[in-house]
Amino acid sequence: MREDQRGRAVAVILSGLTVSNVIGVPAGTAIGGLWGWRATFWVMGALGVVAILAMLALLPRTAGAANRPVSLAHEVRVLGRQQVWTSLILMLMLMIGQFGLFTYITPTLLEVTGLDESLIPWVLLLNGVGATIGVLLGGKLADWKLMPSLIAMLFLQGVMLAIIYAVSPYPLPMIVAIVLWGGLNFAIGAPIQTRILAWTADASNLASSLIPSGFNVGIALAASLGAAMLNAGLGYRSLPVAGALAMLVAVMVALASQAWEWRSRSTPPLPAAAE
Repeated sequence: MREDQRGRAVAVILSGLTVSNVIGVPAGTAIGGLWGWRATFWVMGALGVVAILAMLALLPRTAGAANRPVSLAHEVRVLGRQQVWTSLILMLMLMIGQFGLFTYITPTLLEVTGLDESLIPWVLLLNGVGATIGVLLGGKLADWKLMPSLIAMLFLQGVMLAIIYAVSPYPLPMIVAIVLWGGLNFAIGAPIQTRILAWTADASNLASSLIPSGFNVGIALAASLGAAMLNAGLGYRSLPVAGALAMLVAVMVALASQAWEWRSRSTPPLPAAAE
């Protein structure tokens, strides 16, 4: 894979998540509505078994030539590069901006927007379609102008969350905003991951394992923050406000990281096998 195609490769991987949003989230919501929330988990478990069997049958037994082994100490030192840990901060802020609201999107649409319950799966379907388009666009932007694109999208995401707060009582504008918001969420993910992979190319094993860990920690923090806000009586309309503030922090971190990089004139490392 050429370096100028790294963003598109990340986007292809992320598109699996967006397609699952397109199909899985509304389908899971519909199954839960018909047969109860436990039925959704039974279906997920069955699909997981099918996926495991498919991987055992279809994946090759060998992974091909491996790069030269890299010591654990070097892997840990690589994580100290500012481009890596600032990208992890951006990842956490992105998850707060996304899942602080998305975790509670159904009650928000029901209680604040006043949508009929039968329409919720369709709104989630549209959100997933927007996410699929967004992730492919984000991959192309990451290969074109990574940091300028990332900073611009973080800013736009903050604006979109502010718009969601403003239009949340109005069904049609809220649906449009949710679709655009879904596209931006996943468009941002590709450049962040591309940046981490670029700046850990000489010792990518530990950093690569931290990418899904960072996303999962961010999702858990976002859901917990949302729950704390709701328990404090702030209401569902407060959730996009918290997300917008997280995006403001992300924009400032990204600008500071880029300025630091320009001053130091640093460049991403070569892959370990190419050194």
